[in-house]
Amino acid sequence: MKRSMVAAGAVAILCAGPALAVEPELGARLGTSAAEIAAALAESGYVMTKYEREGDRIEVYAVRDDHRTEARIDAATGAVVATESRRRGGPWPLPAPDDDRIRAALEKQGYEVVTYERQRRRIEVYANRDGRRWELELDPRTGDVLRVEEED
Repeated sequence: MKRSMVAAGAVAILCAGPALAVEPELGARLGTSAAEIAAALAESGYVMTKYEREGDRIEVYAVRDDHRTEARIDAATGAVVATESRRRGGPWPLPAPDDDRIRAALEKQGYEVVTYERQRRRIEVYANRDGRRWELELDPRTGDVLRVEEED
């Protein structure tokens, strides 16, 4: 009896998939690169909309359904050290090219992406290239570069 109840519960959880996925919890290891973190979040049904790395801290924003989650990650271990979630407004997803494709196109141009943030009307990227730091603004619907400015 007890074994069949446990088995039935396990099957229900496996069938539910991302619907029962929880917010990134404290201590959970998501990874240390944008690609690793995006993949870990995608397993729980999230889409990463912002990635920022500074020193020993990584900050990411991700959305799932009508919730936005902000997580701070230890850059050395990939572990979540703080998290916050709230309801978000507006439609999702925005019609747009895939963020990974945009990042790959920027890397092909020689940029090393430091921060990447998708907003409603623009994508803001800070990146390093040729020993200098650049701020780029991209169109979120097309991925086209709208503005490039060297940071001081």
